[in-house]
Amino acid sequence: MVNKHEAMTEYFKPIIEELTGEPLRFNFSSSDPEGVSLMTEYSDRKIKSYLHGGSEKAYGFAVIWVKPYSTDADDLNLDAMNFVQSFMDALEARNRAKDFPAFPATCEIHRIEVLQNMPGLAGINDQMNLARYQMHGRILYFESEDNDL
Repeated sequence: MVNKHEAMTEYFKPIIEELTGEPLRFNFSSSDPEGVSLMTEYSDRKIKSYLHGGSEKAYGFAVIWVKPYSTDADDLNLDAMNFVQSFMDALEARNRAKDFPAFPATCEIHRIEVLQNMPGLAGINDQMNLARYQMHGRILYFESEDNDL
């Protein structure tokens, strides 16, 4: 059976590879230019429990991009920010289309939320002229105690 971490990796891997041609890293952010990482923030966080069984839960994640960075008056930084923003917009479109990761059978995903309206600049590396951009999101889902959804 696929667990939630594997489902998230399988969901994001083809999207990232199509956009960047780079492999998706899981819980590791390198300094490679154009590197992309899926970072877990929390899993199975209970939001609400029901007497009849089962719970509303959340799976939190961040996606981090390493992009070239410039101190010049050019468009390199703007292009990087727009690239990450386009990924966020695409993720919101997938949510509207109900295109979700394949969580285990005991889970019913309600939605994917992008938790910010623009990418965050997580830091820069002056020596390598690289910047880390990140976006945070979460998956809200119901998890039953058995397979009766």
